[in-house]
Amino acid sequence: MNAVYAALNLIFIVLFAPLLDGIERKVKARLQSRQGPPLIQTWLDLLKLFRRPNVRPRESVRWLFEPAPAIALVSVLAASLFIPSLLPGSLDTWGDIIAFIYLSTLSAVAIALGAFSTGSAYAQIGSHREVSIIMAEEFSLAFIVAALAASSGGLSFSRLFPLQLKVSTITGALAFAVMAYVAGARIPFDVAEAEPEIVEGPFIEFSGKGLGMLKLSIYVKRLLLTTILLNFFLPQDGTVRVLVYVIGLVIISVVYASIEAHYGRFRTKDAARFLKRFAIVGILSWILGVVGW
Repeated sequence: MNAVYAALNLIFIVLFAPLLDGIERKVKARLQSRQGPPLIQTWLDLLKLFRRPNVRPRESVRWLFEPAPAIALVSVLAASLFIPSLLPGSLDTWGDIIAFIYLSTLSAVAIALGAFSTGSAYAQIGSHREVSIIMAEEFSLAFIVAALAASSGGLSFSRLFPLQLKVSTITGALAFAVMAYVAGARIPFDVAEAEPEIVEGPFIEFSGKGLGMLKLSIYVKRLLLTTILLNFFLPQDGTVRVLVYVIGLVIISVVYASIEAHYGRFRTKDAARFLKRFAIVGILSWILGVVGW
């Protein structure tokens, strides 16, 4: 039954993730006194990309460039199988939160390597920034995960969901909420893409189906991070979970979009400095978890 739930959750995630991005785009537009696109605009954009052919740059390294979008998308889709989302079942016995982090990081690394292989100056600048942010993210995330594991007694999602109410788990969950925002490549932390500056950086040489898969991988990753955050507090059984989960996704996305609408983009060094300093919160949560608070 868990395998069936995991498959249904995967279908829901693929279908709902672009719609969630459409909601965020609409919220940001309204806050900036614009009409904004329709809620399904992200899906329309993806369908348009999937109908177009891939164009490979002549200078690119073919064996790196061509599989990068598929690796990025498959990695986050595989990670989604470990997490209960719309339905309570999942393949959590196949992987824990460490496996999820590995797969989500693999997705980002695949994007960076694919961009590095193009030979484009803009793509390589964006890839360098992406790697810098990934390293700073992982440092902070390591202590947050350690804090939650110390308080819950394990790394499996069955132990982490829902969290026990302790000082360490509350601070850890709040810190994870910040990291979910950062890892979603939202302003002010989207320094790798920076459309006005380096024209979407890592994505500049991708087109057609490849670009569509890269965009979809980011939308799925955002939804998965929000799902983990919600699972820290949601009950794992009951029919009310489905409704509360969907409402929670929308509310958190609206909050994130509202934050994004009121900030300008950080410089790369400022974003990395913030993440390094934010690691102090993770370290504090870990210490509290170790002492049993």
